[in-house]
Amino acid sequence: HLSLRRQRQMCIRDSAQYGFAFSSGMAAEDCLLRFLQPGDKIILGNDAYGGSFRLIDKIYGQNKISNEAIDLSDPNSLRETWTNETKIVWLETPTNPLLNVVDIQKISDITHELGGLLIVDNTFATPYLQKPITLGADAVVHSATKYLGGHSDVVGGFVATNNEKLVEHLSLIHISEP
Repeated sequence: HLSLRRQRQMCIRDSAQYGFAFSSGMAAEDCLLRFLQPGDKIILGNDAYGGSFRLIDKIYGQNKISNEAIDLSDPNSLRETWTNETKIVWLETPTNPLLNVVDIQKISDITHELGGLLIVDNTFATPYLQKPITLGADAVVHSATKYLGGHSDVVGGFVATNNEKLVEHLSLIHISEP
């Protein structure tokens, strides 16, 4: 578990005011996704990490949260896919395993224009190479098990955000102070 000092260091690296440490990257993702209600929709990249896709499709799908996987490297596909039920765009860049790169700023602008939240899985790039919050992401999630922790040396997850609604949500579920 990350100490408060280490959590603060992660926030600084991610350009975030608030951060939450978890026992794994999937636990961090699960906590973020609990923000959704039955009937809501997630748009995600068509080459999202398999574990994330299974969580969204199989687990949250059973809870009546729909999803649609699209090519997010084409920002217009986001507009074409958007519905009133869409609440979150789940973005990975570079993607795992295909290493596709998506313009975070463009996707953020479109997502916010349409009224949604942008969540970026920044596991692959880490905050050393890419800072999605500075590009408009509402939250960043990391699997610290991978590159942040030396790839399999530790198991952990982290969420960084400046979004007050997500801070309130995460604080309730995480049962900690941000």
